[in-house]
Amino acid sequence: MIQGRIHRLRSGNDLVCRIQTDLGIETPYILCAPVLPRSEWGALTPKLHIAFQLDGRSYVMLMSQMIALPAAEIGPAIGDASAWRDDIVAAVDLLVSGF
Repeated sequence: MIQGRIHRLRSGNDLVCRIQTDLGIETPYILCAPVLPRSEWGALTPKLHIAFQLDGRSYVMLMSQMIALPAAEIGPAIGDASAWRDDIVAAVDLLVSGF
């Protein structure tokens, strides 16, 4: 799995973006952020909610809701948000350091 890829969870239709980089080691949990259709989320919090397009549809990546998921729950990649890598890293920095 590659950082910035959008994955469908194996159980259901929920989407997540892989935030954790590939460390070259097997880890039982992978840091991810939920991805929702833009129409299902209200006001965006600057720097924490990343709006993007995937296959012509609007989505929002909820960096403020990051979670470590069991690697076995993460299904195949269905898209790529790596173009927003700088925004993703900035959101992690904001959550960890406060700026």
